[in-house]
Formats: sequence, structure tokens, C-alpha cells
Amino acid sequence: MADEDKTIKESMQRIAFEIQDAGATKWQAMHLIKELEGFVGSEQQLRRKAYEAMEKLNPEAAKTFLSFERLRVFTSAGRREPFDRGNIIKSLLAETRVPRSVAEKIGSEVEDRIKDLKIEYLNTPLIREMVGLKLLEYGHEPVYREYCRIGMPVFEVKKKIESGNFENPEVLREYAWLSAITGKAREMHFDSIIHVFAPEDFCTKIFCCTAFLEGKPEDMAIQAGKLDRKCTLPAAAIALNYSLAAECRAQKKLPETLAFCDKVFSLTKGRRNAELALFSDYEWRGLSETRKKAVHASKAAIESELQSFQFHLAVDSKYQLKLLEKKPHKLVVTNNYRERVFLHSDLVAAGQGAKSLLLCAGINLEKILQQPGGEKEFFQRLDEASKAIIGLSEQKRKELQKRGYFEKWMAEDTSTGVCLSGLLKASKGMNESSPEKAAEEIITALQKKGFCTMHMPSAKSAAAFGIIEGPSETQKMLLRMSQKARKAYGFKYYAPGPREADAILNEAPCIEINYGKGQE
Repeated sequence: MADEDKTIKESMQRIAFEIQDAGATKWQAMHLIKELEGFVGSEQQLRRKAYEAMEKLNPEAAKTFLSFERLRVFTSAGRREPFDRGNIIKSLLAETRVPRSVAEKIGSEVEDRIKDLKIEYLNTPLIREMVGLKLLEYGHEPVYREYCRIGMPVFEVKKKIESGNFENPEVLREYAWLSAITGKAREMHFDSIIHVFAPEDFCTKIFCCTAFLEGKPEDMAIQAGKLDRKCTLPAAAIALNYSLAAECRAQKKLPETLAFCDKVFSLTKGRRNAELALFSDYEWRGLSETRKKAVHASKAAIESELQSFQFHLAVDSKYQLKLLEKKPHKLVVTNNYRERVFLHSDLVAAGQGAKSLLLCAGINLEKILQQPGGEKEFFQRLDEASKAIIGLSEQKRKELQKRGYFEKWMAEDTSTGVCLSGLLKASKGMNESSPEKAAEEIITALQKKGFCTMHMPSAKSAAAFGIIEGPSETQKMLLRMSQKARKAYGFKYYAPGPREADAILNEAPCIEINYGKGQE
């Protein structure tokens, strides 16, 4: 509570300085602070209250203050924060040997200049450039050389991207924010309403794909490597057990083949998801005569400890699990009855368009609910976030079509993935007695827009939005939704034992089963 009071007081002090900079008198600023005493709410709400109060005292100053309010910085941490000249002063004192008086003078003058300019994308590199110019202006060239930023011109970055052989995540990320991901979508990302995954690959790669690999292990590794260069995530291998069964004729040689496969795939991008299919699909139907060997290959793969693959089973009937006599300690299983389900790293993608994703973005449902208008305007704001993501997908398609390595499937056979963060809290906030109804309404609204909807795993949710929700509570809510909605939403369910797994596998897209010490 003491920390909250301290934060509110600091916010009030900043507002008081800004109000005076906007043209209000000292008396008006003091009067305003007195009126705001005891206020409870976020800094954004506090600033709105300050503007409304100042509008009565000094309309012109209020108008100027509102323009300051729009003065926000796109930071390297992926957030949009109010401009604070104190950060300029701190950086000059920390990185150079200029006196405090000079640092304060430069900080003040740069702030005044920024207020005079209408900059749509005010980021930290631009502020650093403006500070550097002031250092030169005051004759501090040696200090400027210490303080200046070493980067690349946009023209050079474009040329390197077009050459198809440029892997500098920091430069590519900055280029994307500057030239490709612009306007409302950029603001929403930096305001933590949406989250664009892998912005550094926005202009050069799709997010993820899957493929049925064929041939010898070295041939499969080459195929995967080629796809990896076009994707953020390593390409996932579909029905790898069938690929192995077709190549390895003798069952006793399976461990040797797996070990060699692990070795050659270690030279590719990284650990990849590998599906072990216990059912037939059109992509490997021609290999149906190898089904028995494919089951043996699945057993051998699960028992092996390979570093290049993250294995999971794929079934279209729960009874196919009986084909594995020996079960590992934990087993991840996807349910492919009627609709295919794919794993992309730790994301579960279910239904049409789940195979390959052009773009993946997160939506912060909790923050959308907390915005002005709350529950009444929730779906309107969700629609705004959806439109921003759709716009990003269209822009990304245009960017990729410029690349020499572009292939039609990258635009035509991919969909947009949307990961939901804060679904439990948002659903409870909208319908406390039946949150599953609100959750189903949210998921359905997004699926109608053509999105492949998925749960955002806890680690990703915490990193992107600072939201941590217990998966067990979310699972309980989702299990109360209709079977159709539950099957189409990418969530990994957890079963503490085979009985629990048997009860929900037919209705869940993906399930992690705990078999304890393993089961015969």
C-alpha cells in the first residue's frame, strides 16, 4: 500500500510540472494537486481526471497538457511509456562525463523540441540522436562519440533483406517497428493490448509450418533445414514414425536409425516438434502397408532420449493408445478426430488453418476488459484488436511476396494464429456465475474472423503481458464449455492419470497424460 501511495504521489508531481509547462500558473497547479488528493486509480485515469479539472481552470493549458499526454515513447523493452526527461539526464550521467548541469540543460531542451514536433513514432534511438546533436551543439564532440548509437541506415537494411541472407535480430526488429508494423497495431503492441511474436522476422519469415519429411535421415534433415530458413520456429515433422518406417526396413535397426536421425537433425535450427501418428492421413496414406512398423517406430522414438526432437503422439481414437504397451512417465497426445491438431513449440493449434501460421499474435483480454467502457465495450475493443492483427497479416503477406525465396504456400496455405492471455480473468469479469459462457463467446467471435485461436502458455503470457493464470483453473472452465468450442480451442489439458485422460481425450484437442513411473 505504501508503494502504491508513493507511485501516486510521484505521478501527481509529474503532472504538476507538466501542467505548468503547458501554461498553467503555479497557483492553478497547486489547486489541481489539492483536488486530486485521495484519488484512487491508474496513472492513465489520474491524468484524465487532471485534464478534466484543468479544463475548468485553464482550457488552453488543458489542451496543451493533453498534447503532452500523447507524448509517449516506444521503448526497447517493447512498452510504450510516458516521456520522462529524467531518463535523458540519467543516461548522460551514467554513460558520459558531462556535469549534471549540462545533462539537465540538454534534457530540458530535448523535451521542449519533442513537444514542438509531431512525431508519430518516438523511440529511444531517435531521442538519443537528438541528445547527440545537442552534445555537438555545445562543443562536446568527444562525449558525443561515447554516447552516439551505432546502427544501420534503413536503405542498407532493405538491401540486406532483399538479398535474403541477413540475420541480425536487433536490426530487423527495429526495422519492422519503423517501417512495417506501424500505426494502431504498433501502439497496441507497445501498450500491451496485443503482442506480435517475433517482430524481427516480420518482413522475412512466416511464424511456423509443418511438413511430412521423406527419404533418408540426411534427406529429411535437408528438407527441414530449407523450411527452417523460412520460419521463426523449427518446422514440425508430421508422422515422423511413418517416415522412419519407410526408410528402416529392419525393426531391430530402429534405435540405430533414430540415433543417426538425431545426429543429422542436430545440425539444423534447433529442437523441433515431431508427431508420431497412430492413424492414417492423406499425406502418408500411401505408406499404410508400413503401419505396423510405424507403431514400432513410435515405441522406439518414445523410449529414446533424442535431443533434436520433442515427440508427441497423434491419434484419432483414444483406443489407439493401447497400441503402446509401455507408456513413458509423461505423454503428450493430440486428438485428431475430424479436425487435425498440430503442436508448434508449446502452442496447440487446432482446426482449419492450424498446420502453418503466417503470423502469431497474442491478445491481452484482461487489459481490454480494464479499459474505459469495461464489459459494455469489451467486444468493440476486441474487434479493434482483431482488425489490427488482420491488418498485420495482410502487411506481412505483402512483405514476404517481395522476397526472392517466397513460395505461394507461404501466403495461401497459412493462417493467422491468435493466442489468448487472461481468458479466465476476463471471462469471470464478464460473467462471474458462468465464465465458460463468456469464454466461449470470446473464442467464437475470434474464430469467426478466421483466426486459429490458442491458449497463450504461462511463460509467454508472463513475458508479454505480465499475466500469470493457473492452467488448472482455466482447464476447469474450458471443460464446462460446449464440446465443439472446446475441441476447436488450442489448449493443452492435463490428466493426472490414464482414467482421467480416458474421460476427456475425445473432447480435448491435446492432453498431457501423467503415467507416473511409466506403465506396462
